[in-house]
Amino acid sequence: MDTSGPNASGATLVETVMAAIRQRIAARTLTPGARLPSIRAMAKSMQVSKSTVVEAYERLAAEGTIRSRPGSGFYAAGQLAPLSLAEIGPRLDRAVDPLWVSRQSLEAGEEMLKPGCGWLPASWMPQAALRRALRTAA
Repeated sequence: MDTSGPNASGATLVETVMAAIRQRIAARTLTPGARLPSIRAMAKSMQVSKSTVVEAYERLAAEGTIRSRPGSGFYAAGQLAPLSLAEIGPRLDRAVDPLWVSRQSLEAGEEMLKPGCGWLPASWMPQAALRRALRTAA
């Protein structure tokens, strides 16, 4: 596969792989010290040749974005840039937004069970038995 020719967006395949890695680091799916996908796995997932991924990884290592550990692989390097407020929004790649689940749980009526919320429904509490036990103890 040719690594020097531009693709539909005008970027070369090597630049496309580099941009994908940079985007993962910026999105914090790859944190400092996190291992990057192997050359074969990355080539397969991006549908490019292994030599394209090797060149992209070498360029990223030369600019200090990633580090190479011989015999171990490639790892994200450096400190993360601070998050901007625009990047803090809910992640759309998740199947369920936890903020939405929390909001639904708090807005639900008393009759609705709330599994995983940390408290039991009032009807499950043995209030009469607790009252008797407190009276006996007092």
